[in-house]
Formats: sequence, structure tokens, C-alpha cells
Amino acid sequence: MGDQATNALVAVVLGTLLAVLLLIPTAAVQYRLDGRLGPLDLAVLVSAAVYALAIWTYTLLPMPADGTFACKGSQWDVFGSLGLIHVPDRGGPLALLREPAFLQIVLNVLLFVPLGFFIRVIAHRGVVVATLVGFTVSLLVELTQRTGVWHLYSCAYRLFDVDDLIVNTLGAALGSLVSALVVRRRRPDVVLPTTISSGRRLVGMVCDVLFIAIAGAVAALAYRAWALYLVDDRVDQTVQAALQWGVPFVVEAVLVLGAGRTVGEWVVSLHTVPRRRALLLPGRLVKLALGVGPLFVLAPLWNQVVGPVALALLAAYVVVTLVFAWRTRGHRGLSHTLGHLDLRIGDDADEDPVERRGVRAGA
Repeated sequence: MGDQATNALVAVVLGTLLAVLLLIPTAAVQYRLDGRLGPLDLAVLVSAAVYALAIWTYTLLPMPADGTFACKGSQWDVFGSLGLIHVPDRGGPLALLREPAFLQIVLNVLLFVPLGFFIRVIAHRGVVVATLVGFTVSLLVELTQRTGVWHLYSCAYRLFDVDDLIVNTLGAALGSLVSALVVRRRRPDVVLPTTISSGRRLVGMVCDVLFIAIAGAVAALAYRAWALYLVDDRVDQTVQAALQWGVPFVVEAVLVLGAGRTVGEWVVSLHTVPRRRALLLPGRLVKLALGVGPLFVLAPLWNQVVGPVALALLAAYVVVTLVFAWRTRGHRGLSHTLGHLDLRIGDDADEDPVERRGVRAGA
């Protein structure tokens, strides 16, 4: 596999992982702005993350082994790279496509065209902001190359070229101008949904799983770093497992018992209200026990002797949870139904159950 294909593969794989990590903050913003997270929003998230990684892979990779490369200098002559282009005597303009110096300039422009598009789509800003951001990103890339990845290497293994700053910035500006033909810079008037969709519930559940995985991994890695580098070079697997599952459980439990919502429900801007005030605490206990609770009981057992049984029970729990969330009125799900809790859109959990009696979220 060639370097360019490898760079593309690395960008796609790592960009997709980055998009997964960014799903929680992206969903939190979108559900408060638009009340939804549609397929187009997800497509923009994934493509923007892959593109961000592509800038890194195509400007810095492959990173050579130290001592196996020749140090590169700098090119400070404005438009000096244009003098390297050899205009062929035959073949017409298409012959330029065989000229490496010309192709280098064209590819540098094209590399930054998507940046102008994403600035307009995500930030709703025009050509001026896109140009400034394009220049800033390009300058950061060039300085990273010039300093040998900020002195990770003894010298630069890629050429610093002032013309790259110019053509990259031009690419971002062109991307913004072209995207203006198909993207509305101003946000249209938003009508927030008044009913809870199954998609909203599903995104909330996915965000809960992501939070548990990410928070647990961060807690476990922090403990390993502390144990290996600051204490006695020994990792207690029991302590690591307790932190990995205990930290996210404490966060989820505090939110459920204190505010009646999980992390995922906060992300998608949902809250619960009891059907009677006397059922507030019992309902939240049921929600914790039958909502995210089984994840913390069954998931840690997957690599134990009872692993196959735990995995089968976990799969059954996932299926039952999804079916109840899909089929129940207002997509309340099993834990809310048994806990006599109603789901509501928004972040205000102080609604009086008496005032909303008889009101139900639509399907």
C-alpha cells in the first residue's frame, strides 16, 4: 500500500474514532439548538473529523525514524514555487497535470477547500473567517514541519514553504465561496419538536454507553499512570477495575438520584418527572436499577468464568431496553414505566406533576 493510500486509511480510521468521541458534545449542542440530531448532522461530524485527521496525515506522515532522513530547509521566496513549474511545449494545459510542482500547488489548494466548507456549515461563518482560519491552520502545519514536529526530531524532515501558506489560505477561501452556492449562512427559524422521538431516545442511550466507556477508560488509564510512574511500578487489577466501573457509576447514580436523568438524557435534553411526588425517590431508584444499572453489573463479567452467561444476559437486556423504548408511549422505556416516571423534553425538572396530569409525550 502506498503512502497516500496509507494516509487516507489512517485518516478514516482515526477520524471515525474522533467522531465517536465528539458525539456527546455534538449531540448536546444540536439538541439544544435544533432539538434533533439528523443523518446530515452525523455525516458532517464524521466527515469533519476525518478531514481534520487528513490534514495531519497528509502534511506530517509518514514520520521517519530518527537519523534516516535528510534535513530540509525553508523556502521564503513568495511565489518561488511557481518557478519550479516547467510548462511543457506540447500537450496543452492537460500536460501540466504531469508536472509534480504544479500538482503540488493544486493539491495544497484542494486540501484546504473542505475547511472553508466546514467553517460555513458548522460555524455559519463566511469567507473572511474561513480565510483567517485557513491561514492559522496552515501556519500551524508549517511551523510543525519547520520545528521537526516541535523538536521531536533534531531537524525538519519536510520543507517549510511560504507559498504553502498562500495556496492553503486560498483553498480555504475558495471552499467558503463555493459552499456559499449550496449552504445557507444564516440559520433558518427553528421549530423545536414537542414530542420525543425514538431516534432521540436511541442517541441518549448510545451517549450513556459512550460516557461509561470513555469515563471508565480515563479513570483506568489515570490509575495505571499513577501506579506505574509515581508509586511502585505495579498495577492492582482489582483497583483498576473498581475505578473503571466505579467512576462512571458514581456519576450516573448521582445524576439519576439527584436530577432524575442519566448523562445520555442530559445530552439529548430530556428529564423525568414523577407521576406523583411520593414516587420521586422510589421511581429514581427503579430507574437506576433497571436503566443503566445492569450495564455496571453485567459488562464487567464478560471476561470472567460466567462471561458467556453475562454476555447473553447483557444482550437480552439491550434487546428488552430497545424494544420497550420503541414500543412504550412517549418512548418511556422499561425503567420509566416501572418507576412511574414520565419523560419530558428540556432541562427543567421542576415541573409540577399536578399541572401536567393527563399530558403525555407523543410517539
